[in-house]
Amino acid sequence: MKSYFLRRSFRLLASVPRYVSLPALPCLLLASTSTLATAATPVASSQPVAKSHVSANGKHASAPSRRKNTAPRNGATEEVEVSQTHTHRYLSQPATVNVISGQELRALHLESPKDIASFTPGVTASNAVSGSAPIFSIRGVGLDDYVGTNMGGIGIYLDGLLAPFPVFYTGQMLDIESVSTEKGPQGFDMGRSTTGGSINIQSVKPSDKFGGYAEWGYSSYNTNHGRFAINTPITNKIFNRFAFNYVKGDGWQKDISTGDRYGSQDLLALRNLTKFVVDDTSSVLLNIHYTRDKGRSTSPQDISQPSDGGAGLHPSANSVNVGNSPPHRNENGGGVSVNYTKAFDFGTFSSTTGIDFYRRNDLDNYDGVDTQVADYRWNDTAIAQSHDMHLRMNLAKIFHLTVGVYESYDKIDGEYTSYRGATKDPHANFTNHFSQQNVSTGLYINTVTNITKKLDFLAGGRLSYDERGFNGGTRSYPIGSASSSQLSYLNTTHSYHRFTGRVGLRYEIVPNTYAYGTISNGYKAGSYFVAPVLLPQALDYVKPENLIAYEIGIKSSLLHNKVQLEGSLFDYEYHNRQTLFFEVFDPVNSLNSLTLGTIPRARTRGGEISGTFHDVIPNLDLHGSFAYLDAQSKSTVLDDGGNALVTKNSSLPFSPRFSWSAVARYGIDISRYRTTLQASFTWKDNMWAALGDPNAQNGKISSLGLRMEFGPKTGKWNAAVYVDNLQNNARSNYSFTGNDGNRVQYIQTPRWIGCDLHYNF
Repeated sequence: MKSYFLRRSFRLLASVPRYVSLPALPCLLLASTSTLATAATPVASSQPVAKSHVSANGKHASAPSRRKNTAPRNGATEEVEVSQTHTHRYLSQPATVNVISGQELRALHLESPKDIASFTPGVTASNAVSGSAPIFSIRGVGLDDYVGTNMGGIGIYLDGLLAPFPVFYTGQMLDIESVSTEKGPQGFDMGRSTTGGSINIQSVKPSDKFGGYAEWGYSSYNTNHGRFAINTPITNKIFNRFAFNYVKGDGWQKDISTGDRYGSQDLLALRNLTKFVVDDTSSVLLNIHYTRDKGRSTSPQDISQPSDGGAGLHPSANSVNVGNSPPHRNENGGGVSVNYTKAFDFGTFSSTTGIDFYRRNDLDNYDGVDTQVADYRWNDTAIAQSHDMHLRMNLAKIFHLTVGVYESYDKIDGEYTSYRGATKDPHANFTNHFSQQNVSTGLYINTVTNITKKLDFLAGGRLSYDERGFNGGTRSYPIGSASSSQLSYLNTTHSYHRFTGRVGLRYEIVPNTYAYGTISNGYKAGSYFVAPVLLPQALDYVKPENLIAYEIGIKSSLLHNKVQLEGSLFDYEYHNRQTLFFEVFDPVNSLNSLTLGTIPRARTRGGEISGTFHDVIPNLDLHGSFAYLDAQSKSTVLDDGGNALVTKNSSLPFSPRFSWSAVARYGIDISRYRTTLQASFTWKDNMWAALGDPNAQNGKISSLGLRMEFGPKTGKWNAAVYVDNLQNNARSNYSFTGNDGNRVQYIQTPRWIGCDLHYNF
């Protein structure tokens, strides 16, 4: 294969392989997966509302107030004010932003960042391995690398702090205020440059009143979960909020030979937030968090006969064949961050800095067979530090400006081993001992100029510098021998600087209805494929990808936020798209490899629409979303022999042609109590996990969920029963060709039935 397009990597014989209970239903906006939903959903503001200024996104927002009570009211549930800043920012922002509130996360049983893809149009997420390496994609933009050392084209932020590697957001979906997904190139008003968008997870912030909640639940496969949060004012200027989450349960998979269970949960997560009010206009927020995960990993299914080590040609959804090397997970990590906010008459200054550490030692039964062939051990330690500060200013009535700087450093030291126990390969086990370092800095500016009373011109720019370093390589450890030999080695650093920008127009058609059009470009830094590989060129640097995005859209909030609509059309032009390729390099022995490389040109076009109808019909809330994607390669990629790995117009990975979701919720009042009935449905079309692999097409994923809640109208407590995946569908959500040429697949979680009790104090 031409090295310009593809860096060949051998994985021999293996394959891709708050909570806020609301006092009454009208306070609960259904399915705030629309950006507009925050206008009707009570969400916690990171800063209370006070004097008005104009944000860098244009239009009027709010600076932090001198004092505003956002704490629970006596005898009621934990209730929070609607922030003009959040509400108006999302409504007037010239881009698609989908938001899910903390209450909605609980009602839809979404417990990890990966789960939000089910009810966010145009977003996909799946675990490529049984450990902690989910692959995110927004409108087909991401990085389909299963290794977990590379950040894709999506930036994921926890309380404003970038999580560059998937392990850093393990377990931290607890006590959440909201999750917002911003689509298209980002980095013009915060954070790192990304091509596909960003996912921003905001936790519930401390307030000056005592309150909190406790929750216990029990569900399928003997799964218990306990959640707890308490808000405590220490002094009149120091407030603390502590949150706790623990999940423990048996596995839903069963080994056909041993009867052992897999997919079990043993997850502990803690977070403590302390807010220090410095004076009437400034505050400091200290965030300390920790996660520990000792669950037993899931295993894929190899579609071959048990006599050949597989789970059978037509296995039941929970059947696996693991053998004597059961997968396991042993992970823990945590960190600390500090946010300082200062309000001036002309704007707001914000600074967020933090550091995180994470250690994992996971074993994957990667190919789904009972022999130790291509099983993987992920043994690494990661550290990530970042700092972002920016000043949002209203310099004149017609000109609004944001200027900022971002810097980050992250590093992974690891040993990734591919076990070759019973194999025809003479090299036996392979281990990649490596150290990877990433340095990223950026200077950004974003402006809004009011041309007329209703028409705004938007312009932003960013100068980014990224440096990627790798030191390591693969050693072969023959079975039964203490010696080893070096197969590949690389010690190199690549740097890259790039200017990206965005321009656009926004027009306010009528109050609370906006039309916009933007042209923006973004880039993602280069990558290395950190898997055990044989050839030195397999470790070559994969150069940065670039994307030019065109988008037009409209947003509207009508009837005092009862009806909210959002729609957009987009056209993305990709250059050097980083992606995973599949190649059979030894047809006689059915040996194949995965390759991380680039597609010179690709294009994605599509559209999205979402709508929310809140209490238009009394006590009924409806929400629906729909997304269409046409994502294709516009270049042919050749292997070493001149054969086409990818042909022109091939579909890109993780780009389902159609996807949609719907939620309906109805409340029934009975005296002082309320019963809430909910039905939810989500569906995604077929999509590919890797290019060139005929077995890498995943199934059409659908899931029907039902939920019933009962409690007093005061919201003091409620009890709920629910079922997810009512149809008990068992489609593959990630698949690939295994070492023996058979299809290997991960199956969606089966029907899940549970109940929970929630009490506010």
